[in-house]
Amino acid sequence: MEPIAPTAGPEVELNARDWCAGVLHEQRVAQALWDLVDPTPTKVRTILNDLGYVDEHIHDLEQSGATTRFFLDLRDEGGRLCLKGSAAGEHTVIDTCVAPAAGPFTPGELR
Repeated sequence: MEPIAPTAGPEVELNARDWCAGVLHEQRVAQALWDLVDPTPTKVRTILNDLGYVDEHIHDLEQSGATTRFFLDLRDEGGRLCLKGSAAGEHTVIDTCVAPAAGPFTPGELR
């Protein structure tokens, strides 16, 4: 089934390429983290690295209880794509977010 273009939320601020890539990144990361038992920051970073995400693009990796939260900076060629993740085994949630097109990646400024 083809994903339907968003009409509300942060995804409407992304260009078509970033929106489409965001859907694929969300699925890929969620699937890789879904079966992770005890998702510590170290284990989550290792999985993200194994998927090809470099440390410079992984931000605010921190554990809170049984959940590890993080952000991925996926901006490319003027795009604004990022992901906000919450790794918690079968309760893992990965959402698309929107970063500023230029400048440093600052999670506090994301939408």
